[in-house]
Amino acid sequence: MNKCILSNLLRARKICKTFVPHKNRSITYSLLKQTRYFSDISPNKLLNEEPTNENENDLVSELTSKHKIFRDEDSKVILDVEEEQNRILLGDLHIEEEKHDPYSGLNLKRGIYGVYDIEDLVSVLQKDNAKNIFVVSVPKEYTYVDYIVIVTGKSQKHMSALAAYVRKVYKLKMHKKDIIPKIEGVKSKDWIALDLGNIALHIFSATARNQYDLETLWAVGSQYDDLINKPMDSDIMEQYNSFLNIFQPEDT
Repeated sequence: MNKCILSNLLRARKICKTFVPHKNRSITYSLLKQTRYFSDISPNKLLNEEPTNENENDLVSELTSKHKIFRDEDSKVILDVEEEQNRILLGDLHIEEEKHDPYSGLNLKRGIYGVYDIEDLVSVLQKDNAKNIFVVSVPKEYTYVDYIVIVTGKSQKHMSALAAYVRKVYKLKMHKKDIIPKIEGVKSKDWIALDLGNIALHIFSATARNQYDLETLWAVGSQYDDLINKPMDSDIMEQYNSFLNIFQPEDT
């Protein structure tokens, strides 16, 4: 009988320890009734039981492990419409643009026959969207240049940009002894020229190119050029007549 009571008290003590994390030190009658269930278990079996984890019924720890505790500093700031638009615009400004290399794909080494070899100059003109590129070789007996290149610009602004771009690439390719070319007719809206040493570059507007027709002069020769073979007398008379039209007869 004494053994049975002692065993029940030990079991009740074990139950009491189980509920310590709840800060509840009072044992209800329903819990004490459970000691009757343990009365049929031998003391040897009780000693072999695995120790109970005291944190099994710790609800605070269990909730903390499964759910994040809310903190004010972790909450998202909700902006009004105007502030949100400003934030988006500022974000767009900070997007890093891809760096554009204006000389990518070009040969920036000095040419063999001059600062520009003819192939390199054509590549530069194509990259800057020059129209109707015309290349003609000049006979050596003229002792002028090796090539003449004629192109058309889309506008006066495009013509100036073409000349400046060709000159910039020239400066990147040149050696110290080479002379930087001068842009002739830089403010002209019809004709800009550059002497690149071994190459003469002419940049025309569409109207001026059709008027001067340098392609025919250098491609087939002066004997077949209508402008060169135009009668001199008629040209002089036209200029003289236009000059006379300015004057009016004096009243008598």
